[in-house]
Amino acid sequence: MITIDIILGIIVAIGYAISSARKRNRKRDYSVLLIEKDDDLELMPGEKDDPVPLMDNDQDELDTNPDFNVFMRYIGRLIKTKEVGLSFDFDDLEFEPQKGKKILQGVSGSIQSGSMWAVMGGSGAGKSTFFNVLMGKTKNTGGRIKVNGHSKDMAKYKKLIGYVPQDDIVIPELTVRENILHSARVRLPMTWRDNDIQAYVDALISCIGLAHVQHSLVGDATRPVVSGGQRKRVSIGMELAAAPMCIFLDEPTSGLDATSASSIMRLLKAISKLGVTTITIIHQPREKIFTGFDNIMLLGNGSQIYAGPTNSASTHFSSLGFTFPPRANPADVIMDIITGNGQEYTQNRSWTQDAVTKLVEQWRRQGMHIQQQQQQQQQQQQQQQQQDQKSPQTPSSRPISLISSPEQEHSLRQTMKKRGASWPAQAYYCSKRSITQQVRSKGSFFFEIGIGALAGGIIGLSASAAKGQLFRGLYQPNFTILSAAVDYQSVPQVGLLGGMAIGLAASAPAVRVFGEEKLIFNREAAAGHSMSAYYVGKMVSVVPRILLSSLHYTVFMGILATPIMSWLDMWVAIVLYFFCVYGLASCVGMVVKREDGPLLAVMASLIIGILGGVAPPLSKVAVWKLEWLWRMSPGVWFTEAFVSQNLLPLDYLYILKAASEGTGFTLGQFGLDMGYVLLLFLLLFLLLLVFDGKANGLQGSLCDWVCVSRYCVFASGYCSAKTLILMEH
Repeated sequence: MITIDIILGIIVAIGYAISSARKRNRKRDYSVLLIEKDDDLELMPGEKDDPVPLMDNDQDELDTNPDFNVFMRYIGRLIKTKEVGLSFDFDDLEFEPQKGKKILQGVSGSIQSGSMWAVMGGSGAGKSTFFNVLMGKTKNTGGRIKVNGHSKDMAKYKKLIGYVPQDDIVIPELTVRENILHSARVRLPMTWRDNDIQAYVDALISCIGLAHVQHSLVGDATRPVVSGGQRKRVSIGMELAAAPMCIFLDEPTSGLDATSASSIMRLLKAISKLGVTTITIIHQPREKIFTGFDNIMLLGNGSQIYAGPTNSASTHFSSLGFTFPPRANPADVIMDIITGNGQEYTQNRSWTQDAVTKLVEQWRRQGMHIQQQQQQQQQQQQQQQQQDQKSPQTPSSRPISLISSPEQEHSLRQTMKKRGASWPAQAYYCSKRSITQQVRSKGSFFFEIGIGALAGGIIGLSASAAKGQLFRGLYQPNFTILSAAVDYQSVPQVGLLGGMAIGLAASAPAVRVFGEEKLIFNREAAAGHSMSAYYVGKMVSVVPRILLSSLHYTVFMGILATPIMSWLDMWVAIVLYFFCVYGLASCVGMVVKREDGPLLAVMASLIIGILGGVAPPLSKVAVWKLEWLWRMSPGVWFTEAFVSQNLLPLDYLYILKAASEGTGFTLGQFGLDMGYVLLLFLLLFLLLLVFDGKANGLQGSLCDWVCVSRYCVFASGYCSAKTLILMEH
């Protein structure tokens, strides 16, 4: 053990040296790479010669940033898919979680691909609910949604959709660049070379103004490293790194200063010109940001107050008797009006009461006429698009795709198939990321190993007085009459205490490894990340800490308790039980609140340890006809393996059949016991996928389920007919 610890220390020191050397040589020139691949970049027609119009003509960092053109070339190459994007049509959307409580009602409209929309409204107006319904995260209780003119499940398009939540969901132990790079590696097309991904990420980081802090850790609210505004830009960058064809942003400018907010919105405006549909919830935007949106949707009390071109909003409210002060920000005036506080902008006293309800009714009256005009305009655009497709010499504009053709849908499906890294690559990147996290939180890593050694030492001390004589039974005939008092309980008790100690040592760290990343997992799963790849990567990353913890536990317990079972058998049993506790604690961490996870995981591990068949003994449980319940706990299989391997070497001396009948444990099936512990761990792994699949409203891909099922079938091969009967119960 000491030799292994010394070797581990040397490896860690070498790793830090290599990491430091890489940081010093990390800056590379990717411009040559871009020149070499310039012929492969498929930009939108006219983009090479016609620069992308931004939100205003003022000079800022984007105008003078050379990486902006690099970023636009890369994202333009990804977005163009035979001039088809993602457009949405929704009619009379409703969401009623409880009868009589409608959060969303009567919301209709059309969002063209490549357009930039702002969703505005007061608190409780239904903005977030509208987002969730439109993205497919929440099932609408009324109305219908069409994608590119077809009624389809939004979950099918999750690889092409980005979502920036209001809260900054990032991994604090990673740097700014590492967070964004992981998102790009996992979600960009699998055909991309790593050099291209690196260049794309570098350009993106420069465009969102994070180049000077790209190698700084992100940190969290309790241990901030970068500022709150920079964390917000990291969250936005993680979605832009995937080059989505549609991006939803929930208050992307909150926490940003005016200059940074303007720069981010100008970047979003630029990519919308390439065909990226951009939909944003925004509060109190500055005037230049507000006028940069193509369209706005105003909500109040869960209903529409206005939906249409931004420059026509003031005209709509002016027709209702409201006036806009010359020097006032129109966004601020509109927010006052739609929240029922617009009395200062009108002489009509009828707006002093139920103003929001009246605004909704006014829009319903005018909405039918406006919608008819919009439908006619969309039909004309569609006809124009069809004509453009028939005559290839006519350069087409940015994608419209109100009703996509079968060829365009096929092209879109091919694009979705190419998006995202392969399953092995995703598992590798997740494992690499998790290992990086553990290296940077090395204090908890070494603390866990120390706790394992302490737990093994305490259990060993509790049995050290017996000096290895943990079992006494009846002598074999003809010496049975000479037998002293039997001791059938010491060995099972050491197994029981060992299982409980392992539960205490491993459950809390397992919750930290898995449960604290619940939000990260939900975000990545909603974006198309393979759930099984995530967990396989996580489990691979924790294998070293489990092996080291179990090694120190086994060594200290073996030296002090000196059981007569072979050291290898003892270590294998302890390793597998460590894995089971990790799996159980992960399930607990995924279904309870973060602050409750460690306590409940410890309680759950103690329960499965107590169900080890020692007190009450398994023989007594069999009389109650409840052995099947005890057999569902990995603790009973772990204890049985420990008892079996300590008793079998004494078969020449004692009558072991009597001991087996007295305790209820079956001897001589160590392989079956370990196979069952492994099977229970894999079933816990599968349970994690089921829990998280339901929590996200998602279904794992066929590859995910086949992968997990294959491992479960492999593990069940260790089980006898008796085990299968127990599983049936």
